[in-house]
Amino acid sequence: MDADVRQMTWTELAAVCTNLEKACTKQLRGEEATTFAKLASFYESRREPQADAKIEELVALIDADLAEGYPSANEAAQAAEDRGSKRALLWGEKATKLLKSLLVRYEKQGAKLTEETGVFVCEICGFVYVGSAPPEVCPICKVPAFKIHPVRKEAI
Repeated sequence: MDADVRQMTWTELAAVCTNLEKACTKQLRGEEATTFAKLASFYESRREPQADAKIEELVALIDADLAEGYPSANEAAQAAEDRGSKRALLWGEKATKLLKSLLVRYEKQGAKLTEETGVFVCEICGFVYVGSAPPEVCPICKVPAFKIHPVRKEAI
């Protein structure tokens, strides 16, 4: 078995199926989109929440992605001359850096950070915004506000 190949987690499988559902929806492939939505729901139901997860652990994983994951993926995209992947990686890296900054602020301020405001996430690039309303345009990928959705408070 290749050293880069591993079994995906339930959460990763749910994310892949959710992305495939979105792609099928955009391509007007309703039956396939419905199937991927059902698969995403199934995989999401199988994941086990991590009640003892710590922000420091998440920040460490983000640091590893920024130090190793993104450079490796960018190198592969460059070698393949894949402009779409390079653009998506640029968006992802920016959103990841902003998310890290938000997590560090949350670690210092706790629930006060989101107490009297909303939290929104861009469905295209993953940008996370804390405020009373989503920005008119995502500052990272430039999609309009209708692609930026509120996060349920119980998920925070």
